[in-house]
This record gives sequence, C-alpha cells and structure tokens, in this order.
Amino acid sequence: MEAFHGFFYINGEFRDKYVVVENGKIKEVRDELSGMNVKNIPGYILPGGVDMHVHFRDPGETHKEDFGTGSLSAVHGGTTTVCDMPNNRTPITDRDAFNSKLASIRRSYADFGLYQAASEVSIPEAIGQKIFLGKSTGGLLTDLENSEWQNKVKVVHAELQECIDRNKRENENLVSHDMSRPLECELEAIELIFKYKLSDVHVAHLTSVRSLEFAKSLGFKTELTPHHLLLNNSIGIGSFGKVNPPLRKKSVQEEMLANVNSQALDVIASDHAPHTIQEKEVFKDSPSGLPGAETRVPLVLALHKKGLISVQKAVSTLMQKPAEICKMNKGYIAAGYDADFISMDLKNTTEIRGDELHSKCGWTPFEKFEGVFPDLVYLRGELILQEGEIVASPSGVFLNAKEQ
Repeated sequence: MEAFHGFFYINGEFRDKYVVVENGKIKEVRDELSGMNVKNIPGYILPGGVDMHVHFRDPGETHKEDFGTGSLSAVHGGTTTVCDMPNNRTPITDRDAFNSKLASIRRSYADFGLYQAASEVSIPEAIGQKIFLGKSTGGLLTDLENSEWQNKVKVVHAELQECIDRNKRENENLVSHDMSRPLECELEAIELIFKYKLSDVHVAHLTSVRSLEFAKSLGFKTELTPHHLLLNNSIGIGSFGKVNPPLRKKSVQEEMLANVNSQALDVIASDHAPHTIQEKEVFKDSPSGLPGAETRVPLVLALHKKGLISVQKAVSTLMQKPAEICKMNKGYIAAGYDADFISMDLKNTTEIRGDELHSKCGWTPFEKFEGVFPDLVYLRGELILQEGEIVASPSGVFLNAKEQ
C-alpha cells in the first residue's frame, strides 16, 4: 500500500488530497494522512487518458505501427488506456482471429481492450463491437441483419456505403475527398442504425455540429476527433490530411470547435490510424488515416489553456465518458478505480513536432500546433513516464471484458 499527495482532479475541481493505493487500485481519498510514507506529485493531477478508438496495426501491418510503439506514443501523450479497432488485414470477426490478435501483442505500455467486428459470432472478451456501414480494410462491411449483438458498446463508423458509391469521383485533394464522402453519407448512416433499435450505440468521429446533434437526438453516444475539431480541407497538408470520414470545410470545422463544450458531445477520441510517410505521399493512392494517440490529450488541454474548452469538459471527454462507455474502472480519481494519473503544468505548452513523437510512422498532421504534455504518468500506481522519458518496463494489461 502506498499514498500520493497533490492537487487531484476530483468531483469537477482540483483538490488538495491524499490518495491511498493498494494493488494498483485507489483504496481511499483523504484530506489528511499519517503513519504512511507519502509521495508528493507536483502540478495538476488528472486521471489517465482513455482513448476508446485506436488502430495500432497488430497484426498484419506492423510496418506502420505495433502495440509497442502505439502504446508508447499514447503514454507520452497522457493516455494510459486504449481500445483497439478490429479492421486488421485479417478482420477480427471470430474467436480465432481475436485470439491470434491478442497473442500477437508482445508488449504494451498502456492497458488495452480489443474490439471485435460485429458478426454472427459473439466474443465475450471483446471490449465492444464495431459496426462498419462503409467498407473498411479488406472490404469489411457489417451485416446488420445477421450479427449477434452483445450488451456492450457498439461503435459505428457512420458513412453509408450506398451514399459513398453515389458520390464516387477521382480524389485529387482534400476538397474532392470531402465531396466523395459528403456529410449526407454520415447522416444517412446515423438514420439507418437508428432503425435497428440497438442498445449502447456510440457514433464515432462525427464531423459536424449537425451530425453530432442528430446522433445525440436519437439517443446515441457521440465522438469527435481532434483532427475534425482543428483541421479542415483547406489547411494545406494534402494527403497527410486524408482520412475517413473526411475533413470538412473551414466553416464546418470552426462551428465544431465553437461547440466543443456542448452537452451533445460525449467523447474526444484519436482515431489513431497511422500510415508511413511513403504511403501517404501521392494523394490518389494514399490510404486514409492519420496518427493522433500522442497528441489527443495535449491538444485538448491546449484548447483549455486558450479558454475554448472547460477543464470539466476536457476531463469528461478524454477520460471519464470513454471509460464509462467501455465499462472499465478508469477515468476517475476515486475509491475502486485504477490508480492511473497524469500530472502537468496546465499553462505550459510545447510546440508539436512529428519527428519528436513516438509513433512508428514518424509524422503528425498537427505540426507546430501547441500541446500540453504530461510531466508524469502513472499506470495503476506505478510511475511509467517522467519528464518525457519512460522509466518502467511495459506493464500494460489486456482488459478482458468477460471479467469486468
């Protein structure tokens, strides 16, 4: 048993508290403490980040990323828990594929859950089910009529394939890519999934206030990404901004940013989907996707410094809500939760540089943006990152949903 002292984010504000940890979990939070050795944590202490939407490429495309480098990147950005998507080269649609993927993960610096692609097979260990309404890697497309549904989160990639087919055109730049997958495809997909009356639906990477509010009005949980909040199709980064769903025009992006405190927004996730620089060089041949696990928390905390998002909303979208939606004991500094902490000076920003980040892909669409990075990161009470350096062996564990 050990104890920590500092300004912890508890019940909506920073409080001078002592936090007692036993076997990696918070045992109690106290105003005073005696008879124990206490470790003082400087700065402002938040729960560890929970990113419920990453693509770490294990197995099959580890030249782009693997769990070791992806989780290393996440931890440097203050994220201690990740949930990895199932659209691998071999889609995670059955138990053999799931077990093979889990066995391929040699090391992780962050705790992790794994999704399955929704199918006629139900995998209890999966953290949730992913629904693809538009074709993904290897032509993966969800059969809504014949899938077996579980009582857990169902994350929807909301772009309807029929709409994408109607709008197909030559992709030469970010504007034409946006036109080839317009907002209507997103809205039609949200409308379709509502007709199936599924429980625990979470709509991923929404791209406009209109689609955000529409999804929320139907009772769905909602997600935005930093790239849809901060980038647009005129930003001038070419194929390095090519992503599905696409970056929208500047007015749509700016309206999203102006509404980031909206009650309609539940989660800010990275949709970390890295490709190599070489793969991204030619626009029409470039795969869609961009890295973001390391910059997700720092970018949002920089928005807080600028007065654009409240600390309450930042913590809710980055830590609390994703943990709640995925039904894990993360995201809060309270008794019974995992002792995952990050501390930083909330006024200290750093200029983001792709060649200084830790993803294997070696680039970022947020070059020269400002971010607030953590000084210290604790995973289940163990210090794993200090002043930008890893100080512990990778100790991330698989979060088996069957045991939660």
